[in-house]
Amino acid sequence: MKSYAASLRALAAALFLLSPAPFVAAASAQDLSQEQAATLARANSALNGMQQVAGKFVQVGPNGERAEGNFFLQRPGRLRFEYDSPSTLQIISDGFWVAVQDRKLKTTEKYPLAATPLKLILAKHVDLGRDAFVRDIHSQEGFVTVTLQERSGEAEGSLVLIFDSVTFDLRQWTVTDAQGLDTSVALSEIAAAGPFESKTFRINEIGTIEVQPGR
Repeated sequence: MKSYAASLRALAAALFLLSPAPFVAAASAQDLSQEQAATLARANSALNGMQQVAGKFVQVGPNGERAEGNFFLQRPGRLRFEYDSPSTLQIISDGFWVAVQDRKLKTTEKYPLAATPLKLILAKHVDLGRDAFVRDIHSQEGFVTVTLQERSGEAEGSLVLIFDSVTFDLRQWTVTDAQGLDTSVALSEIAAAGPFESKTFRINEIGTIEVQPGR
């Protein structure tokens, strides 16, 4: 049986790397209703408005594994997740790579940012209809859900973004892998922050393994 630490490392990697999945027919921009197109435009605007922010996160894996901590985001391409103790993990995107690092074990697994769903959220200019297949948009009880499939095929799978229906703040995202297993991150206490120090998004090359999806 995997240790908790090993399970959490696997969970962290799964959070950002979509496994290959069968193609699912998706809506094009022309298939969206006028209301859905307006909702998608608000989602794009909300994400583009997150230029430099910080907040807290809670991450939940398919087996209920739970971890939490603080995050820091700077567009384009930069993100840092600092996990609370007893976890020794951190996840850093420097604009080119996404690194899952274990500070205690001094290991780093690096994934190309372009092969993760983060590229949809951290783009210089977010346009979800351009960069992804929009599979569904719907509203329910105070939330708006946008379900996406990566367009190029490099990061196949699905990504669900959940926004507050009034403020359109991003509240949660969920990655679903080829086996239908979900890994979710809920965000809270999001506020404008920065400027951040350059080291905030610097990947320290400790025991680095570069992982190329599909190889």
